[in-house]
Amino acid sequence: MAASEIQIQLIQESVAILVKKLQLTTEEAIGVISKAIKQELNSRKVTLELLEISALSERTSFVRSVVKHVQDQIQRNPNWKVNFSDRYIENFYQSLHRIVSAKEEE
Repeated sequence: MAASEIQIQLIQESVAILVKKLQLTTEEAIGVISKAIKQELNSRKVTLELLEISALSERTSFVRSVVKHVQDQIQRNPNWKVNFSDRYIENFYQSLHRIVSAKEEE
């Protein structure tokens, strides 16, 4: 199943933020984000396709949970943990939320 445009944009911007702000490699960032997305999809028992057509509140909740999973992974890894990670996580959340919310405006 091919990824939708919003899924690709979400992953690309997420990876860029983690690579630029937290100095993760592209592979590390993709791994962290993929793991977080899979965890949340499994816990909600949904697919990205179903999530994409759901209400904005549901998508926002999903993004918050994914960001929390990413933050937890970063905090557990001493090689990635930085003094200002909370600020970067907030930027990460805002970017993801903007992407997901843009779907509502279309």
